[in-house]
Amino acid sequence: MSYNPEIPRNRYDNYGDREWTRLEKDGHGELLYQVHFDILKRYVKPADSVLEIGAGSGRYTKDLAVMCSELTVVDLSSHQIEFNKAKMRELSLIDRIKAYHVLDVLDMSIFEDSSFDCVVCVGGVINYLLDKENDGIEEMLRVLKPNGILIVGAMSFIGASLYYLEGIRYEKDQFGMEATKWLMDTGVQDEEHYPVPSKHFIHMMRSTELDALFASFSVRVQERSSAGLYTQAGDAALENARNDPEFWKLIVEKEIEFTKLPGTLDAGMNLIYVVQKL
Repeated sequence: MSYNPEIPRNRYDNYGDREWTRLEKDGHGELLYQVHFDILKRYVKPADSVLEIGAGSGRYTKDLAVMCSELTVVDLSSHQIEFNKAKMRELSLIDRIKAYHVLDVLDMSIFEDSSFDCVVCVGGVINYLLDKENDGIEEMLRVLKPNGILIVGAMSFIGASLYYLEGIRYEKDQFGMEATKWLMDTGVQDEEHYPVPSKHFIHMMRSTELDALFASFSVRVQERSSAGLYTQAGDAALENARNDPEFWKLIVEKEIEFTKLPGTLDAGMNLIYVVQKL
């Protein structure tokens, strides 16, 4: 299946405020947020000019706006861009945003080569690109300065399959065992093999796939991390932990620590790669 920008655009145009609330409404979201935030604050420098791609409603925009000297915000969804602007006004951060653009990551020709010190593209932008993943990374690196930092996040297939195993079994009854094998082998939900009613067609990735993707570019991988590792404990266990502030503080600390271990890389809900352009 080829990349179709209308799929993510329509999804996020109709997402409402869920993109803003999802990282704070429960333990699952908070773990994802804390790991990403830890990485951003360690790599984004005060003097940096930063491009945030797939910024959504602004959960990380609000952090990046105070971490760097100049922030440009991009999203495929015009609805999410307007929501982002409204939130930054509400937080008195709008003056810290240099510009907003509704753009596809595959065509950022409005930016010159080597324009930014840091490019941040976390969440699931790359998962929607399907056959255009290489092109997406190439365009991100094009606008990044030599020695600049690219921070890319992706939905993790192995972690997601652990968490959503019951749903995968249910869908096996709908689509058949061959479709389930396809999903397990490729991580791809597409119209031909895995026609989910939501039309949420994506490529959930493994770390080996991201390794191979970056191996074709002149970059140095600085850090690889999972995120949402403790999500595998289950929703009830997470919420019980979250209701004990002292215990939850420890869990968040260990989430940040343990997600850096090689053995946990594919076990979380997301993958995060930090690479330096050479």
